[in-house]
Amino acid sequence: MNTSYEQHVEYPSRKRMALITAGAALFVSAGFFLMFDRSSGAGTSIISSVLGLLSVLFFGTCFFYSLVKMIRKEPSFVINEQGFVDSSSYTSGGAVAWREIEHMFMYELMGQKMIGVKLQDEKAFMERHNGMKRKLMAANSNMVDATISIAQSSITLPIDELYLMMMNHWQHGKGGRIYVLNGRK
Repeated sequence: MNTSYEQHVEYPSRKRMALITAGAALFVSAGFFLMFDRSSGAGTSIISSVLGLLSVLFFGTCFFYSLVKMIRKEPSFVINEQGFVDSSSYTSGGAVAWREIEHMFMYELMGQKMIGVKLQDEKAFMERHNGMKRKLMAANSNMVDATISIAQSSITLPIDELYLMMMNHWQHGKGGRIYVLNGRK
């Protein structure tokens, strides 16, 4: 089987990124309101301030991340003959070679379809990332038996089609079979 595979590039949906950015901005505003609202008693004021601060820190980070993703015209996901490059979220895996993959599967988490990628040497892969990102990836890996998770919300191509494309590239490298979706390759 000498089929040559073209590179496929996915860009983040600007509409989705705009909605995420707007939502994060609302939560940042709510956090500031909680931090500086002095209409309640002293005990609840401290709790409100702490919750407000946590909201501002977390959603502020989400706001800046989504704003940068929306402004930059960088791909969120690239597939080629060597592997894939995932930069679809903060906990994305970066570059992964097809030979590093042990198993790929589809799953659903909180109503969202996702692609799970289990790597052969998860420890070596995790060591390529910084502390906070590594901890978030490990938490994700503990929830689902996947080193890398790719969400539909981070790409424009339907997740089923992306999964088949990834499976075909992965299987092609191993000399395996070609998968089809609804009679299409």
